[in-house]
Amino acid sequence: MDHAPESSTCLNCGADLSGRWCAQCGQRVAPVRPALHELLHEAVHEIAHVDGKLIRTAGLLLFKPGALTAEFLEGKRVRSVTPVRVYLLCSVLFFGIMSLLPTGKMHVNLTKGDAQLQQAADRVNKDPAILAHALESAFPKAMFLLMPLFALIVFGFYFRAERMYVPHFYFAVHYHAFGFALLALFKATSLIPIRGIVILRLLSLLTLFPYLGMALQRVYGGRRWLTSLKTVAILTIYGVFILLTMALIVYITLRRL
Repeated sequence: MDHAPESSTCLNCGADLSGRWCAQCGQRVAPVRPALHELLHEAVHEIAHVDGKLIRTAGLLLFKPGALTAEFLEGKRVRSVTPVRVYLLCSVLFFGIMSLLPTGKMHVNLTKGDAQLQQAADRVNKDPAILAHALESAFPKAMFLLMPLFALIVFGFYFRAERMYVPHFYFAVHYHAFGFALLALFKATSLIPIRGIVILRLLSLLTLFPYLGMALQRVYGGRRWLTSLKTVAILTIYGVFILLTMALIVYITLRRL
């Protein structure tokens, strides 16, 4: 079958074409019925393009704190995966690894409480998987809700550098994506039977502190000593909210048992 001649207008929206891409709707100019070699070429191009973006995005996220946010806010958005997709990929990776690992043991101690809570705590202590599954189910939802709060905390410290809230939210998305990537690595290495791996795993979690400081410095600037103080303050405030949220999840779980 003969190929149709190349059109001078976009086959999707009818706009005039001036290159390989439609300036109106973004569709790429391609044969309506491509030959086999054209199909293979397009498949290779798409895979290489996506893989290249993923590799570049992962490299910046893991090894150049704040670089993804800085580029995104500067309008350089084509070369990397979007912030929301980065967050979703890292969170799915973490919770996927969590689902494959054995459930950790949890013990609930109540010094004071009503009979219902005490009975629920006794049940959880006999079957720790109940609370573990509840936390695994609630944790991603809680973090998704806490992420805007983290952005608000950063906004409170850097409102002079950036008056709009949304850029701070993008910063929060990238930082949480790094956090999930780090937690995924932390959980995955729990099965490695090497002496001293526990210390290395715990030290890896501490990188959340310098990472945030370097990211804040790259995105917002400012004096290093002041950035260090703001880093400690931001993580302290946010840590308190995380602990309160997890305690609330445990309380609600016990109430429902």
